[in-house]
Amino acid sequence: MTEFHDLSEKLLNTGDQYWGNLGYWQAEDDYSMACKGLANQLAVAAELNSSSRILDVGFGCGDQLLLWLNEYHVESLCGINYSYSQTDLAQQRLVSYGYSDAACNIHSADVGKLLDLPQLNTASLDQINTVLALDCAYHFPSREQFIRDGFTLLTESSNPQSKRVVLTDIVLAKDLNQLSWHKKALLKGMLWLSRIPQHNIVTEKNYISTLYGIGFKKVDSKDISESVFLPFGAWLALEENRIKEAASSRSVWLKYKVTTAFLAWAYNNDVLRYVIVSATLK
Repeated sequence: MTEFHDLSEKLLNTGDQYWGNLGYWQAEDDYSMACKGLANQLAVAAELNSSSRILDVGFGCGDQLLLWLNEYHVESLCGINYSYSQTDLAQQRLVSYGYSDAACNIHSADVGKLLDLPQLNTASLDQINTVLALDCAYHFPSREQFIRDGFTLLTESSNPQSKRVVLTDIVLAKDLNQLSWHKKALLKGMLWLSRIPQHNIVTEKNYISTLYGIGFKKVDSKDISESVFLPFGAWLALEENRIKEAASSRSVWLKYKVTTAFLAWAYNNDVLRYVIVSATLK
């Protein structure tokens, strides 16, 4: 069975890495380093440390899990990921790095139903204090439901420390009714092709309002669009020949080409923005 979220991002990476996000581009000219940079931005916003007990939803092929363990030395982690192929690879990689316990605590499942998953009835969630979603929540069946479920899990946790949900995410730059009909049509079509439910793409203002409405006491948001959308496309253009030659099919290359063209259009036409959002319970 072919999965939309598979192992194809290996083409973009160097060495034994499988990062699959849009990257945080500063001085980097390497995709893997930019992706790690975005993960580090998320970690800083989440204040990850040796007391962090994490639920990572949408962890891809495991690169970020290894980062949380190796460099932030988190106390525990568990994870849910939609893709079977990615989860299998992530488990293998965790074991190869000596994290057998962590490998047993990540699972492939429907990320849209966190509270209904028997896999999450584990001791590692009894004191969870951090829920993470790195560059993936816009793909979820309902981002709002995911955040509500995260809020419930954190509320039920016995951990006395500060608890938060932290995401890197895509938002509307302005209300849909402020866009011309052809911009709305193009946006709708590209969201459909990218498997992004249209109801997940809201303005930053509405996003923050929803978080407060769910019950979070403090919400912080940071726009990092300038370091994400255009630089990713610029890097891909430089690497075009290498990636085209390595791609197993034309459709694999076109997926990245179309994605970068769409993101450039959305940024330059003030349609979409990229943000880091941190919502704290208390």
